[in-house]
Amino acid sequence: MKNAYQTNDPQKLLQLKRLEAAALLDVLRTINHYEHSIPRLCRIAQNVLRAQLGVKKMSFYFKNDHKWEQGFSTGFGQVDSESSVEMFQAETTQQVTLAYMPALFASGVEFVIPITNKEEVFAYFLIADFADSEMEAQNDIIFIETLGNILAVAIRNKQLFEEMVAQEFLKKELEVAATIQQQLLISDFERFKEIDVFGMNEAHHGIGGDFFDVLKKSKGITYVCIADVSGKGIGAALLMSNLQANLRSLSAQYDSPAQIVKELNSILFGITTGEKFVTLFLARLDTQLGSFTYVNAGHNYPIFLRKGQVRRLDTGCVLLGIIPEIEPEEANHTFSEGDILFMFTDGLVEQTNDQDEMYSSEKVVEELMMKTSESAAEIVEHMTRSVDEFAGDTEVLDDVTMLCVKFLSNSK
Repeated sequence: MKNAYQTNDPQKLLQLKRLEAAALLDVLRTINHYEHSIPRLCRIAQNVLRAQLGVKKMSFYFKNDHKWEQGFSTGFGQVDSESSVEMFQAETTQQVTLAYMPALFASGVEFVIPITNKEEVFAYFLIADFADSEMEAQNDIIFIETLGNILAVAIRNKQLFEEMVAQEFLKKELEVAATIQQQLLISDFERFKEIDVFGMNEAHHGIGGDFFDVLKKSKGITYVCIADVSGKGIGAALLMSNLQANLRSLSAQYDSPAQIVKELNSILFGITTGEKFVTLFLARLDTQLGSFTYVNAGHNYPIFLRKGQVRRLDTGCVLLGIIPEIEPEEANHTFSEGDILFMFTDGLVEQTNDQDEMYSSEKVVEELMMKTSESAAEIVEHMTRSVDEFAGDTEVLDDVTMLCVKFLSNSK
């Protein structure tokens, strides 16, 4: 069969080039259709090479999420590890020789054609049995490189589109999860008549691990809890919701905060096997006796203002979820009308300003001492304004959660 490129007729050569250009234009129109999947794009390119150039042996590999995938293969098997090393070493089109690429040569590959996208090799063609002369081979390689560039752009655009869709879907999922998480936190504090209580949570990263709860058990008995799950995102949110469900169940079964915390630790360790942890403060308030019992499981020390005196509540145990068994220690305090129990997560005290200074627990005490006559809601709102003013334009690095109890006149 006579090679069509073995001619000196400029008109005939021009016609051949026009046919190639028309074929590439048709490929460009077809391959950039947004509905085509990546496997479909590869099949289109494979069919063009077979029909336009008569290529009998060819393989195409492309990068997908930092891994290499085979887009199609005809006449070749999957490349082995030695052939892969030789293929990935090619930065420009290379003719395969026994001396230079022995593994690929043994597989029958004649040319390795790398395809770059944004100055990085994005794909490779392995080609054999496709031309009858050196001139035709050179012309076909130019065609394959051009087709490869079109295919690479189309695949990369498809990947970027799929990534964008996935990110948008994840964003929506996170928004829904954040909404659900906020709904799990109490917002109606007026139903608690025996104490003045108010809490807030600002999740600065969409979904956080901070948590608070107020549980009315019986007349005069209320549990208050604040916790911080390690990490952020869906994992922390799931663990937080599990913590809340188990806390509510256990508080209905037991009267002792130490027993509740012990059981919580066992449950959390069974879930996380020590890979995540929870800091937690739990107090059982008895307004009829005018006292509360608490356990602090590695949490920031809550501040108890008792007749103007500051007490930091540090009695308890280690973090929850890191060891299978713990023996929490309880402590008890009496309270009177106007006393304040203020709980918070580390996002409050560790917030920095433009001078890299932390807000600190000392600053919390200082601000509380100025607002002892205010309600629980007013105290929390004041602390929120205070830390915001302190931070100024400095980035907020963590979620901020606060829970405040102000004891009423019926507390005796």
